[in-house]
Amino acid sequence: MCAKQDSFSELSSLLEKVRHAPLPAKELMLRKFFQDFELYRQSFGDADNKPSIYPSLRLLVPGMDRARKAYGLRERTLAEAYIRALGLDRRNEEVQRLLGAGSDLAERLGPLLHGRCPAVGDLTVGDVNSRLDAIGAGRAVAARDELVALIERGSPLDQRWLVRIVLKNLRLGVSNRRILQLYHPNAPTLYDGASDLKQLVQQIETQAPAGELELVSGGGPVLLLTHFIRPMLCQRVELRQVGELLRRDTYWCETKMDGERFQMHWDGLSFRYYSRNGHDYSDAFGRSADQVGGTLTPMLATLIAPTTRDLILDGEMMVFDRRDLRFRDKCDGTDVKALRTGNADQRPCFCVYDVLYHNGRSLTGVPYAERANLLRHTVREQFGFLQHCRRERVRDAEHLIELINTAIDARQEGVVLKREDAPYQPNRRAGTGWYKIKPDYIEGLVVDFDLLVMGGFYNLRRTHVNTFLVGVGRGPGEYVSVAKVSMGLSVAEWQQLNQSLRSHWRTEPVDGMHCGRTTPDVWIAPGSSIVLQLKGSELVRSDSYAAGYTIRFPRIVTTRADKLPDEVCTLAELEQLASGTSGHSPADSSARTRKSTKLAKRHVTLEDLNAPATVQRPNRAKKRLIAAERTTARPEREASPLPDGMLHGRDVCVMAVGNYPGAPTIDTLERLVRRHGGRAVANPSPATYAIVAGRVTFKVRKYMDTGRWDVVREDWLLRAGMEHRLEPFRPEHILTATEPTRMKLAKQYDRYGDSYTRPITPSSFSALLSRMTGEEGLPTSSLTLRELMHAETTLLGVRVARRMRLFRGLSARLYVKPEEKEDEEQASFGVERYRAQREMLRFVQHGGYWLRDTEPGAVRYVFVASSSTVDPPPYGDVEAWIDTITGPDRDVTSPPVLLRVHWIGRSIEAGRLCNETDFFVPV
Repeated sequence: MCAKQDSFSELSSLLEKVRHAPLPAKELMLRKFFQDFELYRQSFGDADNKPSIYPSLRLLVPGMDRARKAYGLRERTLAEAYIRALGLDRRNEEVQRLLGAGSDLAERLGPLLHGRCPAVGDLTVGDVNSRLDAIGAGRAVAARDELVALIERGSPLDQRWLVRIVLKNLRLGVSNRRILQLYHPNAPTLYDGASDLKQLVQQIETQAPAGELELVSGGGPVLLLTHFIRPMLCQRVELRQVGELLRRDTYWCETKMDGERFQMHWDGLSFRYYSRNGHDYSDAFGRSADQVGGTLTPMLATLIAPTTRDLILDGEMMVFDRRDLRFRDKCDGTDVKALRTGNADQRPCFCVYDVLYHNGRSLTGVPYAERANLLRHTVREQFGFLQHCRRERVRDAEHLIELINTAIDARQEGVVLKREDAPYQPNRRAGTGWYKIKPDYIEGLVVDFDLLVMGGFYNLRRTHVNTFLVGVGRGPGEYVSVAKVSMGLSVAEWQQLNQSLRSHWRTEPVDGMHCGRTTPDVWIAPGSSIVLQLKGSELVRSDSYAAGYTIRFPRIVTTRADKLPDEVCTLAELEQLASGTSGHSPADSSARTRKSTKLAKRHVTLEDLNAPATVQRPNRAKKRLIAAERTTARPEREASPLPDGMLHGRDVCVMAVGNYPGAPTIDTLERLVRRHGGRAVANPSPATYAIVAGRVTFKVRKYMDTGRWDVVREDWLLRAGMEHRLEPFRPEHILTATEPTRMKLAKQYDRYGDSYTRPITPSSFSALLSRMTGEEGLPTSSLTLRELMHAETTLLGVRVARRMRLFRGLSARLYVKPEEKEDEEQASFGVERYRAQREMLRFVQHGGYWLRDTEPGAVRYVFVASSSTVDPPPYGDVEAWIDTITGPDRDVTSPPVLLRVHWIGRSIEAGRLCNETDFFVPV
């Protein structure tokens, strides 16, 4: 392989550029990298030794490389490994900063690497992969030796990206799945079916790279035995939306089990068990029928039909209680993976609800009903060891209500609806035909709690509180914690709450507040706090909170500004709820062993199913829920047009819809037109009010070019469907506008789409900033240097502007003499180093540009740290350092000026650039 394609320095340089580029440029650079590699690969013709993208790809998506064993290195342990490998003094301030908390270990490590590793690395992609494999195989024992080898051959930039690769977080701003998609459109789907990068690359490279890979019948991925398959997921659905689902298609209702998602692979000889996240627990359950200590396989092997040669099953691993003859819930505190064969009270039981692979055939493209029927004939049930998931075909809405209430009475988590003809789509949730219904999803069905905010927990960067500690009252002025909650509020509401509570947070505990073992980062006094209304699925016994209970899956419903702190729920009410039984649910003999209490307070009724939709905040992720279903729906009765609909008497042409998952159908958009009083037409006429397009097709483009119609995005209609009112066009809705519309919008909005009259909100302000920076494909508009200087002088005045931007247009680097030994002189220079860095920050503050050692480019100045007690380093040392930074090809005709760093401060004090000759570094 040529040096460029195999060079790790080339790869790290690419990653550095991608990290600092805007999103469209990121994807262009990555796509070009894959295309260039494929061209290079094709240059080998039909040779057997064609290079493969696999070694590079496993470094680009390290979190998806399941072939590499876990390193056993987190941020702290990796930092410790680098300290040992570099032989650093732990008492050094920079080393302490490395060990401290921070957003990116690679950035904190950077200053310690200069002078300790080569400026230009000679590592290859193969070298890095082999070293990382050795670290994974040897864990901490091999980490130091391998890191020493990598440090000796890798540049500082290489080391930064090695750290991110080891931590499996490249911070590129592009997801792993998107990188796979840039490599090949079908790569994410293929990965979902096998979770094997090497197999994925082999499958792609053995076929035409530009062509579509052949999938199984129905469009599903090809599954591989003993390779983890990312499970298909259920989409949350509101009960009032279920009626439309039942009118469209036939559904089956399954019991929603409260265990751990598992899949079982059997290749005819050995068994494999993978958890939801792909962890292998085969040793615990048994790799073979005769394995000593296998808790499940010895019995399960006898339940497989004799005609079955190989098999993949999907289901839920439950803890079966032998004494009470029931399944234990996850909140009961028993780990099914930790059970052993000698346990007389509990054992694992596999509740199977799908078969994905059978006798050499991948079944992802087979309809759900056929897979369910095959499952019945593939494995037989054995009480307490293997159970088929209970399923029933839903006849109508009344039947579904009956099934949901049966689940509530049985204290089950909920039910799952599965469309009869739905294929199995690994790692997909939205629009797949699988929906989950839980009591806490239904308005007014579960008990609500009014709880007081007792404290808060900061986010990782400690910029704001993103989780609240809430509690109940125990007596006058006494509160005990009951849960942590971070879900339910929009970003704008979190910002508003943070702003209102920020001045009241305390770092020391507040009298009367008892938190148990869950101590918050900050506290708040009851008189300054706020009451939140929460709901959840269960009330669970817990030793982590002072109340002795916690709420499972807590979500904030709303803030209760009308309630005082002494009006919140009490501990006595919690205890009564935990010990009592609801009116509709009889007590059972196993209640004494349960650690949780379901919070459903009544049965579901048809009124819940037919309840009108409540007005909610627009949520782009949810508003197309039902639209994801098939377009071959039976016609349904439409709602009456709104009397004050904005489209009354107007024609609208829905010409095209989006092709993304969950996109609405043309029929859905036309119903919205009629709902708002308009008339949906197939072709535009001179009287047509607007053309709606979800994407720009050839036909849409032809009408846009005429300029005779307003062509708007489908979001304009979809927002109307969510908010029940239709508003005039905004700039973000327009694909192309007629001249009258353009003139009208120009009077109401500026060039960035900011309204002159409409109040701005945090979300609209964020969208405005995105448009100004060009992140949404709109033209980027930036001030020229002349315009910027004119704005500053106008706002600040000529004199102040000149002093504040004294170093505008100047660029510089900072040279700091490397530490060689610890003596009095070096200690003095260590202080001066920080002073020099502070001066460089002042240089930037006053308009200068500070280039770091890893940034290419020429500079006007190189500032040198020195003090009255320590002489500046020799001129030759600085020149040699400049060569290592800029390389031997630097422009010698205009070398940078070498100045003592004190020139910056003196110039700021004088309000002008001081004479450079007084600060020259002597030759």
